[in-house]
Amino acid sequence: MSETNPWRTIASRLIYENNWIRLREDQVVTPAGTPGIYGVVETRNAVGVVALTNAQEIYLVGQYRYPTKMYSWEIPEGGAEVGEAPLTAAQRELREETGITATCWEPLGGEVHTSNCFTAERGFLFLAQDLSQGKSAPDETEQLISRKVPLVQALEMVDTGEIADGLSVIAILRLARTLGV
Repeated sequence: MSETNPWRTIASRLIYENNWIRLREDQVVTPAGTPGIYGVVETRNAVGVVALTNAQEIYLVGQYRYPTKMYSWEIPEGGAEVGEAPLTAAQRELREETGITATCWEPLGGEVHTSNCFTAERGFLFLAQDLSQGKSAPDETEQLISRKVPLVQALEMVDTGEIADGLSVIAILRLARTLGV
């Protein structure tokens, strides 16, 4: 089996677009050689930040998520602006959602694909340390609650499904593995 692309794109057309997503429909030839249609959701890069205190606590933000119709506890995260570097976007999102700035930043593992069967979204995760608290400035579409929890509690929240957001789950598990928790 080859790792090269077995799909052939014949044509693409834009179906829908707003500030957050683009939906395109591709006319394709499938790996089996038959014609088909493939819908692809395109987004800006996603970023997530685990802000870690010296006491091994992390910051979570809670908000109601319209698509799932559920309240969600997550790490601070959001979308990069067009052309914005993932680290710059992560620093902005952490500051906007929690008011926190950090002097120490490092990638938390490699790139993640949030649901690569229908979206081209790429996620980038970061660890932020040496934190300073300021004033948050969330987007007008966000009503956020910020809280600090021990990393061990966040791991329990992942295990019970209280934290179900994909970027958050991956970031918290990567951090725990990195720290040997």
